[in-house]
Amino acid sequence: MEEDIQIWDRFKSGDKSALSEIYFQHFDAMFQYGIRFKNDPEFIKDSIQEVFIKIIQAKERLNTTNNIRYYLLKALKNAMIKELTKSNKIDYFEEHPLKFEGVFSLEEEMADKEKVSSKEKMLVNALGSLSARQREIIYLRYECSMEYEQICNIMKLKNDSARKLVFRAIGSLKSMLDGKIDHLTILFLFLFS
Repeated sequence: MEEDIQIWDRFKSGDKSALSEIYFQHFDAMFQYGIRFKNDPEFIKDSIQEVFIKIIQAKERLNTTNNIRYYLLKALKNAMIKELTKSNKIDYFEEHPLKFEGVFSLEEEMADKEKVSSKEKMLVNALGSLSARQREIIYLRYECSMEYEQICNIMKLKNDSARKLVFRAIGSLKSMLDGKIDHLTILFLFLFS
């Protein structure tokens, strides 16, 4: 599979097949990320379209990236904030204007199962009680496999704050589960759901 740097460079050079490849490889991830902030599919699709319009218009000026998904998720979040600010639905100066409200694929999987173990139910309930920021960082780290530096950029966190927030989120899960599920089981369920 071609690396992100090469696909991105082809796109910047005007290769329309590279643009199609980027769009089809990343649309679903962008949509899934966006819908977790605002349950409005049309708004999310419009925001994704806005991201692609902007990168097409600026393709010669874009920096090189080795992680297209990271670049697009960050651009999508910024586009959603800009649009919501423009329509006066949020205050631009609010520290965290978008609240991560969606569910994890693990939670969706549990909802689809007929028979769910008591440990799985406890984990889903514990996930539901995390703060919006904790849910977002767990999503970016474990479902999107983002590096901590990338998470800091997307969530506008200072260095090492991402690690601390992940640590605290996992710690919250562990304390809510009161030792009934260990740390490795929590990570296993995230990584392999």
